[in-house]
Amino acid sequence: MLKLTKRERDRAEKEGTLPVVDQELEEHLSVLNAEDRAAITRVSREVDTKIVEASKESVRDKKLLEEGRCPSCGHKVEKFLFTTICESCGWSEYNRPQEGRAVVHLRDGETLTCEQTFSSPEEVLCVTNDVVRYRVPRSQVLFIEYDWTELEIDHRRSTVTNEEQEVCDWCGKLFARGDEDARATFAAIGREQQRFMFCCDQCQHSFQKQYPTRVHRDCYNRDCSKCGECMQKFEDSSYENFVDEDLVH
Repeated sequence: MLKLTKRERDRAEKEGTLPVVDQELEEHLSVLNAEDRAAITRVSREVDTKIVEASKESVRDKKLLEEGRCPSCGHKVEKFLFTTICESCGWSEYNRPQEGRAVVHLRDGETLTCEQTFSSPEEVLCVTNDVVRYRVPRSQVLFIEYDWTELEIDHRRSTVTNEEQEVCDWCGKLFARGDEDARATFAAIGREQQRFMFCCDQCQHSFQKQYPTRVHRDCYNRDCSKCGECMQKFEDSSYENFVDEDLVH
């Protein structure tokens, strides 16, 4: 919600254009005494605390997914083009079509077509052009079909392929992240730690021979997680889950 200055609020009140949410808030505040307003301040602090806690949970979940782990149970997840699934606990995360459509199949054989669907424990909301067109009880829904366009699927395949590729920091060659010959080097040049990726042992060794004096405090042979000599960008080699620990130097 945008905040209005006092001048803007006064003008909006005279013109009768004060936003509905602000009008409701003004009505609530008008009936509160000083003690009640102190309670509102405490509630605001509680809200801020919950926002911070929710943000921490979001960061935690994101880091677990980056490591290929389920945010719910911590087990390995399977990643597909538009979906991430945990076979251990059933947790899943999926994208909806941006260009295609969603078809809600009802138990009576009827279908409802819309751009997006949003599910709650009680009902399924069908949205088209940013407007809720249908509210359907969950008990009446048989299944939901997502009609992906081939263009959107091809675009996603291309994006995933690009995300899984790395450029060798020595020879410039493209290689897949899961390549068994891939090597990673974590090194601090100055006060900033950086990650360098190489397509093979030869490129990694060539880099380390070329830049032995620019890298301080023996970064090539020290455990990053136990070193506090620089501003670490990567805590340890496990940050890159596609690189084996034995291959990181």
